[in-house]
Amino acid sequence: MNLVLLLLTLIILTASGVYVLMQDWRAAANRLLALFALNGMALTCAASVRLTSNNLQEIWFVSGLLAPLLSNSFGLLIWLILTIFIPHRYAQPSVRWSLAAPYLLMTILLVFDWYGNADIVARDVVRNDAGTVAFTPGPAFVLVMILFTIGVVIVPLTFLITIAIRHRRMRGPALWLIGGAALSYMMGFTFRSQAISVPELSYASLFPLQLALGWVTLRYQVFRPSTVALRTAIEHLQDGIVLLDAQRCVRFANRAAQRLAPFLAADAAALSFEEALVHAGFVESTAPDDYLNRLRRFNRDSEVAATLLVLETSIEGARESSSVALLRDMTVVERQKAALMASQAMLEERTAALERSLEEIRQRDILITRLTLPLIPLGNGIVVIPLIGAFDGSRCRELVSMLLSYIEERSAHIVLLDLTGVTGFDEALATALRQATDGARLMGAQVALCGVRPDIAESIIHERIHLNGVRHFATMQEGVTALLRPDVKGFRHTDSR
Repeated sequence: MNLVLLLLTLIILTASGVYVLMQDWRAAANRLLALFALNGMALTCAASVRLTSNNLQEIWFVSGLLAPLLSNSFGLLIWLILTIFIPHRYAQPSVRWSLAAPYLLMTILLVFDWYGNADIVARDVVRNDAGTVAFTPGPAFVLVMILFTIGVVIVPLTFLITIAIRHRRMRGPALWLIGGAALSYMMGFTFRSQAISVPELSYASLFPLQLALGWVTLRYQVFRPSTVALRTAIEHLQDGIVLLDAQRCVRFANRAAQRLAPFLAADAAALSFEEALVHAGFVESTAPDDYLNRLRRFNRDSEVAATLLVLETSIEGARESSSVALLRDMTVVERQKAALMASQAMLEERTAALERSLEEIRQRDILITRLTLPLIPLGNGIVVIPLIGAFDGSRCRELVSMLLSYIEERSAHIVLLDLTGVTGFDEALATALRQATDGARLMGAQVALCGVRPDIAESIIHERIHLNGVRHFATMQEGVTALLRPDVKGFRHTDSR
């Protein structure tokens, strides 16, 4: 019977450890369960040697391992409870090690007391008349047993009961572990007195807890890589993730959500999602455009201003109406948007100022062009336009445009162009003069030239420039005198080639 129970215990523990490691050996919860199973195997083997060996030296050695291994097992059980039900607390080293420290100190104390012969907790093992091995208690045995009972029984059960009450989603696995742990404790205390006649019962006391862990592993699949990896990924997201139940109470909030609104923490008071945001200082400011996009916007105007964008979606296939809310901190984005709008407004102002400057420059250019092409009316429809400086393509076009505009505005029928001030005569100016002459003729006016200097005449001859149908005068005075004669309207143009 002893061998059957021993093998059954080792098979259950080995199967549990191997199963979860095959699922995902990188996950902390899986490795902890495997370590818990390994520690349980060591405890089972030590207990079997203690109960079956006839060598007092072997019995003494393994007896010193039982209490430290048991203390270590329940320290690992506390860590397992954290990783399964409260992973964000397990991720905090201060919380994790503060909970494990009493079990670690107890393990070190028991090992030192037994193998160092301190005789504080227990002094030795003896066989009584019935052949049963028993401890010889030390002066601190009762105190250590009280602390042992608190750490092994009260603390794990308190954790599990609190989780079962406050977290309905994890209530199923929590209740199974509560039942397994409670049954193991009761069996341990009940079978202690009967272990004298039936030593096999000592193996069975830990079965309920081990079977509960195995059932939770298979039934609820809390050690599957998808669950562990998903929970880990959600905890490390930059955006907040909040799980809401049918009453819109917060059942889960990752670290990013708790950072944005501390009242969303799982250990906070049972508040609705909106109440938690109000307690955190947020006020809803959803715009019509946000409603169209199924978004909600919350602002906080305090010392730490913030803008929160919430996208909520229902969970399909859930037994109860529940939803998931995505919280995104838009504070930086809103600030950048405001800065961008301010930059755009400043850019528009600068653009308007630049356009005004360009308009001023354009008006100034028009004024300068008019000043460089002055109009001198002589009456009787005669106009004199002195040409000054060099004429490039742009000035030549301005010349033609202004000349035709003058003819229309002044109703001129004769235009005298004075070339005295021209610094160079080329094909561009000759073309402009031909275009001006042809355009004036189409408008019923005539064009005459005066002030042709020797260098201009030489350029005209050298470049073989032809000005057909244009009358020439040596000076402006001669041209004005000739054009002001009474018969000027009937003058005939000489053909100069």
